[in-house]
Amino acid sequence: MESILACDRVTKRFGGLLALDRVSIEVRRGEILGLIGPNGSGKTTLINVINGVLTPDEGRILFEGKDITKLKPHERVALGISRTFQGMRVFPYLPVYYNVELSARSVLKDAKLARARTSWALTVAKLLAEAGELPVNLTPYKLKMVELARVLATNPRLVLMDEPFAGLSPEEIEELSGIIRKLNEGGLTFIVVEHKLRYLMRLAKRVVVLNEGRKIFEGSPGEVVKNEEVARVYLGVA
Repeated sequence: MESILACDRVTKRFGGLLALDRVSIEVRRGEILGLIGPNGSGKTTLINVINGVLTPDEGRILFEGKDITKLKPHERVALGISRTFQGMRVFPYLPVYYNVELSARSVLKDAKLARARTSWALTVAKLLAEAGELPVNLTPYKLKMVELARVLATNPRLVLMDEPFAGLSPEEIEELSGIIRKLNEGGLTFIVVEHKLRYLMRLAKRVVVLNEGRKIFEGSPGEVVKNEEVARVYLGVA
């Protein structure tokens, strides 16, 4: 499978803290890649570097063969990289429809196309009934779906999801997982950061493990759960 994204020896420091230490990963077009590791391992920092919130001190980011290391976040969105956040980023007192349409208009200058993309994103996220609602009145699950719809409205080719299952019930996780799988079957590539490993291992085809800013393992979910170093990092035992 061809690469859609490559992180080449990415290093990021915050003062004396080495948050990412020469991390290299390759994301294959059309896959769901899981990114795991204990708290403080560098997962969110890596996501922030990929989407342009942070600039690496060393190394580079390639998207579809293009060096995007110094591009701004909105420039990366225009290229096809979009993301969700741990803390949801929506306008709480703007109706759901307009929350999503704003994202569509950020990349689609034609108003008619933006409205069509908005309707499609709301349909995929199962939010048509809530289109006129204010996000402040929605459940945590529906808020996550608003954020997903906002991402889909930008017409991405790569979606970064930072702990999408946090705060959700098992039934809600299964529903969201089903939507992600369906989008993936349609060709959309995902990087999913998640602490709820049981659900992630059923979703991801390949998993990268970070610890203390370094990549310590990469492989299939079956290989990851059998790896002694990963077990030591998570459980303190081999």
